[in-house]
Amino acid sequence: MSEKNTQQKLGDTLWAIANGLRGAMNADHFRDYMLAFLFLRYLSDNYEKAAK
Repeated sequence: MSEKNTQQKLGDTLWAIANGLRGAMNADHFRDYMLAFLFLRYLSDNYEKAAK
């Protein structure tokens, strides 16, 4: 399988998972929630690196 097909399949799978997690929540609210979550994860990862 080519890299493009693999990336497309991965993207489709991640999109399906995100839709399942979102449930009945409005897509805009879900986006805001996920962006905040990713930002906190970024801060956490960088804090651990800086602490070491």
